[in-house]
Amino acid sequence: MAVTEEEIKELIEPQARVEKVSTISSDGKTTLTRIPKDVVEELSIKKGDKLRWLVDSKKSEIILKLEK
Repeated sequence: MAVTEEEIKELIEPQARVEKVSTISSDGKTTLTRIPKDVVEELSIKKGDKLRWLVDSKKSEIILKLEK
């Protein structure tokens, strides 16, 4: 039995408890994005916590890791 392209995409797609999209904006001096409230609550993020940005420009991929 052949596996359809749709079934393959479902298998490879990352599974997450919370999935949100944020928009990049700029105030003219700084480029920024907000962290969605659901993500903040899920990870218990608070002021002073740090994010580590792991960037792979070849894949156009960013991985964020929370450092408490």
